[in-house]
Amino acid sequence: MRRSITGLAGVRASACASSGLRRRSGSARAAMCCASCTVTSSITGTCGKSGVMPVRVKQLPSNPFRFGRIVSGDAFTDREADILVLQRELRDGQNVLIEAPRRFGKTSLILEVRRRLQADGVPVAYLDCMLVPSRARLADRLASAYFDAFRTPTQRAEEWVVQHLKAVRIRPTLSIDDHGHTQVSFEAASAGSTNLDALLEQLFQEPELIAKTGKKKRLVVILDEFQDLMELGPGLLRQLRAVIQHQQHVSYAFLGSRQGLLRKAVHDRGAPLLKMARPYPLGPLPKDEFTHFLQTRFKASGRPLPRPAIDALIDFTGGHPNDTQEAAHFLWEVALLPLPPDALVRTAIDRMLDAEAAQMTVLWHDSAPAQRSLLVALVEWGGRNIYSEDFRRHANLGAATTVQRAVQTLIERELVDLDANGVYRIKERFFEEWIRRRIVRGEL
Repeated sequence: MRRSITGLAGVRASACASSGLRRRSGSARAAMCCASCTVTSSITGTCGKSGVMPVRVKQLPSNPFRFGRIVSGDAFTDREADILVLQRELRDGQNVLIEAPRRFGKTSLILEVRRRLQADGVPVAYLDCMLVPSRARLADRLASAYFDAFRTPTQRAEEWVVQHLKAVRIRPTLSIDDHGHTQVSFEAASAGSTNLDALLEQLFQEPELIAKTGKKKRLVVILDEFQDLMELGPGLLRQLRAVIQHQQHVSYAFLGSRQGLLRKAVHDRGAPLLKMARPYPLGPLPKDEFTHFLQTRFKASGRPLPRPAIDALIDFTGGHPNDTQEAAHFLWEVALLPLPPDALVRTAIDRMLDAEAAQMTVLWHDSAPAQRSLLVALVEWGGRNIYSEDFRRHANLGAATTVQRAVQTLIERELVDLDANGVYRIKERFFEEWIRRRIVRGEL
């Protein structure tokens, strides 16, 4: 009986089996049975097609570095000190405000905190506010988040809705999405603004009511990229503050990255959430911890690298978690090349910038001429005293008002930020390097 083997290896093995050729024995035991066959059976001495046992194909090593998505488990870079502090604060009833640039690992961090709190018996609701396009959809997403987090395993969905949402003015509806998850929704879009405001206020109150009437006396609500709620209406966060400032059994974790909206939401005088949470700015990972993490994963995947290569990589990325994981991904691909450490890192960065070129080009072309001039100036001259006459003359920037408008637009686009020392910097390290190589130096 002929056994079918799928894939490219199977095709080659089939050609060999039909020829009737067998593998050489003795010292040539590992040789191929014919020139066209690349897969053999180590059991029978014949090619995979004619053997009794299935073909054994060597497993290719996996790149251990992931970027551009939420990570967990052994792919999550150690932030044990941050995890312990946030876990303690939320468990003890303290609201926290976690600020960091985009792709800095905030979500991965808070989801690990959530996992540990849940393991300790503390229910945690999570909502990504960036995915909420309207106030009506906010009502749906909040109710669904509460349903997922606060319903007990033995409680039927209908019972939970009747118990906790029976007082709302707009009747809730239960549905099953494509992934089998139960969703709670309201016909809020057609209910009018007055009824919608009342519905949202009731939903803001609901976690405290659930804690008071249930067995769990501490609940946690996570609002990821919460500053985006500012774009749903100027009074929404004030409405939220008016409710949660009286809650005694619910802790809130606010996560944010968009500095312009964060200032309006939290930091400016009269901001709706001013002093409502403990500030917890998330900085780069300690270099020694990050170095150990990277070296361990390179070694475990069969491609160990010397410490100087890891140091050069982190120096380039500034310790930005996602950027470092991305650069490490490309460094792993070239790690076996016969190059010194600094050349390996340069090669990896070249490949990474080539991969990101399309996105970098879009960012550049979407920038007005004054913004492009300022970006180049920040690369060439740094970002200190950018409004001074000397700086503007050297960088050929024009009037101070022109520079001011360019800066404001770049900040709103999340491309430039002002650091604690009063220095303007390009936020995206890869974009800065792309400008340096492609625009300033003219490299291809």
